[in-house]
Amino acid sequence: MRDLLSLTKQLVEGRITRRELMKSAAVYGAATATLGAGGLSARAATGPLVGFSFPSFDAFRWPHDRHYFQTRADELGLRYIIQGANEDVATQDTQIDAMLSQGIKVLVIIPVNVEAAKKIVERVKREANIPIISYNYVIPSPAIDYWAARDNYLVGELQAKQALKEAKKGNWALVSGPEGIDVARQKTEGALRVLKPHIDSGEIKIVSHQWHDNWRQESALKQIEDALTKNNNDIQAVVSNEEGLALGALQALTEQGLNGKVWLCGEDVWPEGARAIVRGDMAMSAWTDLIQMGRVTAEAALALTRGEVPKTNEALDVGGKKIPGMRIQSRVVNKETLPDFLKLTDWLKPADIGLKAG
Repeated sequence: MRDLLSLTKQLVEGRITRRELMKSAAVYGAATATLGAGGLSARAATGPLVGFSFPSFDAFRWPHDRHYFQTRADELGLRYIIQGANEDVATQDTQIDAMLSQGIKVLVIIPVNVEAAKKIVERVKREANIPIISYNYVIPSPAIDYWAARDNYLVGELQAKQALKEAKKGNWALVSGPEGIDVARQKTEGALRVLKPHIDSGEIKIVSHQWHDNWRQESALKQIEDALTKNNNDIQAVVSNEEGLALGALQALTEQGLNGKVWLCGEDVWPEGARAIVRGDMAMSAWTDLIQMGRVTAEAALALTRGEVPKTNEALDVGGKKIPGMRIQSRVVNKETLPDFLKLTDWLKPADIGLKAG
């Protein structure tokens, strides 16, 4: 609060502009949120300053991603400014502008919108010429210097292979995220690669496939309601890109008394999804090792400030330039593997999903 009062005084005295006040105020708000969430270790006080822009902290996973990054950043002696943009492109742009005014040496960004982020990172590179890390999504611009993302094709493949093992053949539905986002397209393509021979043979018929903007749960609910109506409830499996979409599909199935009877999967192991797995209403979810993703990102940020090449297991052609990055692997989480998953990660607590500890 003292910092903001000082800034206001400087504005009144004409020593800073209103734009400079807004930039700095945004950053102070971001720093306060970060400190309140875990903070900067004493050892981190002298390290390079990293800006990490999140789309928001509303989704279940983002606070976990933040925690995993902060934990490794503290170990490495990094300082950081972390802020969420409330799913608004303009807010993300302004917050990043504010971070630049605070002298960040690296920008890590999870874009609110991938195409809009392309313009943001190109502006940052042009104006500040600092390294940029694209997190979770690969922003389609050669302005990025590194990326850390899940193997989205593998997620779809894991889901489809598990479905082929456990679900009845017949009428299936695919529930996909936004068509304009590579994550949704790649998960869907991964699933279809596995399913194609069975679709070609006629064993499986995809009776419903839709793309859903903003991963809208209610949109997935409507898709499956319509699919059930058109097919007289004759659907054997629903393969969903993401947990929220799966939960929307589950609501539609439950309304028809088909929960636990129609094979269903999601991705990210939300508490509601894990509880559905425990109940037997959802067959599986896929979980990406976000602990590794956060650690890799902090390590890459430090390496880039030193002019070093970060650890990489894949390079992608982005706008005619080879961009190094780290493809993070995923695992199947179902009723059988859920107890081990809980022991290996801090993602969920047993009590949160109706299981006893230990």
